[in-house]
Amino acid sequence: MILIKGGNVHDGKGNIFENTDILIDGKVIKKVSPSIEVSEDTEIYEAKGKTIFPGFIDSLNVWGCQGPGWEDDDLSEHSDPVTPEMNVVYSFDQDSMMFQRVFEYGVTSAGITPSTSNVLGGQAAVFKTYGKHPYEMLVKEKVAMVSSITAETKKVYGSRNTCPMTRMGAISLLKGAIIKAMEYKKDDKKEHDPKSLALQKIIDKETPLFINCNTKSEMDAIELALKDLPVNVVFTGAFGVNGDTGNIMKDKFSIILGDLSNAMSSVNRYVDFEGVKKLMEKGIDVAISCCGDRPASGKESLLWNAILCHKYGIKAEDVLKMVTSIPAKILGVEDKIGSIEVGKDADIVIWTDNPIKTYSAKIEATFIQGENILYSRRDNTCWS
Repeated sequence: MILIKGGNVHDGKGNIFENTDILIDGKVIKKVSPSIEVSEDTEIYEAKGKTIFPGFIDSLNVWGCQGPGWEDDDLSEHSDPVTPEMNVVYSFDQDSMMFQRVFEYGVTSAGITPSTSNVLGGQAAVFKTYGKHPYEMLVKEKVAMVSSITAETKKVYGSRNTCPMTRMGAISLLKGAIIKAMEYKKDDKKEHDPKSLALQKIIDKETPLFINCNTKSEMDAIELALKDLPVNVVFTGAFGVNGDTGNIMKDKFSIILGDLSNAMSSVNRYVDFEGVKKLMEKGIDVAISCCGDRPASGKESLLWNAILCHKYGIKAEDVLKMVTSIPAKILGVEDKIGSIEVGKDADIVIWTDNPIKTYSAKIEATFIQGENILYSRRDNTCWS
């Protein structure tokens, strides 16, 4: 067992518990309380005066699926704009994820997606950011279906003179696939259709539909197109969000903001943070991610995005929720990760101060499933 002793615990749900202990038993949190009594053989980590966060969750990224060479590029299946049957688990490379070492900036889990340039790109999964094997790192697969109607989608297929060359073409393919899946569900004599089969959990609202939209007009078009269809929409990227977003859908949606830290981006310049705060006040779930123009951003990017949100007026504890409990909820893994609570994975990060409020904060320890990765002997050995 490990006892993290006397820290200021921010649980990821808006609560702060000062001078509080956390007892870790194996891979999970066993107890959170002041002055926990333990046996003599318990390892003690003295954290008095330190800031303790749940491990950050990057809601949307492609770490582990894309590299510099052809042999490393397993992200986008561009043989067809509609590929819902693709499963990102089979593209994930633990070495590529480990190379990023994002846990050095407190990121302990990530929502990994297939292509965000297909109309329907496939099924996303949640992985830990540290491990020796994809299935050791896997938290949950098939957590969302990934879709896109952005300019990137038009660029890929328009250059081939095939649909979709326009936004209306992309939405036509998206609606067509969903309606076909609904008809497939009703057909007692149906032939095997892997595309329609892959969409069944989407139309049953068991898993969300992540739709990559960069502009307000793209988001408005999706609202209009899907308002009467049985899907739970999560807008990703969502740089065109404002306080009126979701009026047509009657606020039955969530948002994963894309990368705000890329100063060279043409799409993230006009984010309406007052609108974001307005939506959050209405109870809309808003998370932060590093998805954007760059295929996979650096290990510090998620924290930079969190700092920017705080800089533009979102309260620090609300920002913390945007990188912990809210992404866990959107990704359907809140029973395992996203907050410091008894029974959840011991994904815990210890800082010298609050990194959302001050640049002087430094990371001291990153625990993933109860193992202090920054000082792990296993981390410094060959793969085993």
